[in-house]
Amino acid sequence: MDLPARLDNLISRLETFEPTLDDIPVFIGLDGYIDKIQKVVQAQDGQSRSYYPTINTFAERIERAAGLSAQLELVSQEVKLGGNAPIMAHALASLGVSNYCLGNFGSPAIDPLFEQIHSQSKLISLGVPAETNALEFDDGKLILSEVSPFQAIDWNFVKETVGMANLAQYCNSAKFIALVDWCNLPLATDVWRGISQELIPQLRNSPRHFFFDLADPTKKSQAAIEEVLEVIGSFGKYGTVTLGLNENEARRLAQAIETQTGKTTGGELTEICLFIYEHTNLTNLLVHPLNRSIIVSPQGIQAIPGQVVAKPRISTGGGDNLNAGFCFGQLAGYSLEDSALLGMATSGAYVQNGKSPSRSELIFYLQNWKNNL
Repeated sequence: MDLPARLDNLISRLETFEPTLDDIPVFIGLDGYIDKIQKVVQAQDGQSRSYYPTINTFAERIERAAGLSAQLELVSQEVKLGGNAPIMAHALASLGVSNYCLGNFGSPAIDPLFEQIHSQSKLISLGVPAETNALEFDDGKLILSEVSPFQAIDWNFVKETVGMANLAQYCNSAKFIALVDWCNLPLATDVWRGISQELIPQLRNSPRHFFFDLADPTKKSQAAIEEVLEVIGSFGKYGTVTLGLNENEARRLAQAIETQTGKTTGGELTEICLFIYEHTNLTNLLVHPLNRSIIVSPQGIQAIPGQVVAKPRISTGGGDNLNAGFCFGQLAGYSLEDSALLGMATSGAYVQNGKSPSRSELIFYLQNWKNNL
């Protein structure tokens, strides 16, 4: 891959891109959190504090507390709207793509934090938001979530709260439907199945792209993973199906498929990606470790190099911004490879600057990326 030339081409296309404003082309659901972005204090001297730099150093402190107890100080860097769905929706809107976003954003009124979402994201609320403490480190993050507001959300709850006629109206113009955060909604599989069996067949017959993000499935049972993969595959009769995973999620899925099939895969991530793709009914598989993206499609497997942000301002939401950039590329008619580059650039700009980029800010990030090669 001639990466500088590819980035140059992307920059030129973005500079001349004009979004279609006739309809709202994306529907995203469904979660919603209030996120506290926090650091864990390692040492304090007067008003000065230093923080645990890595998850490993923090884990060593936790291990030393076993049998003794401990008190740890958290410092909030920011309190913001959170959740895979609203962060992805806000990022897409920042790039100029209008969307509907279904989730828990407040009841009876929208919580003031969610009123900060981009005006091109139209919120449809199912109830009060969940809460997350996101502990951030130089090498990753620990997401501690209290998700009891999601306990009652099944397909019947969604239909009764929003109404089937309204759901059909929101989705009729959608060329791209994204369903995310499966792991934290106990009844998400029921919701996704209801959308596949009852909602999608009611919509106007037009090509659609369905995008799925499970979030971390480590806590989920073997049976639950097998069931959701079957439901995801059922969307294939209505359009293109893409599953997005980070490396941890890909390895957990491969483990579940090994158990289900009795077959084994190698330890290399490319082998794992091919193994997942061969045993699922997907059109595309997008896997994004920290330094690259891997796409498996009917055309084969492709690794696309990325750029690691040396000093991230924020990491929580990076994957959601990557999903948004990828979605933007697919809506604009870009190739899978260019869409993955846009995803990584959108995520990189977000992690570097602490906010979802506008299209001009995305172009600036791509220019710097090209210049740094």
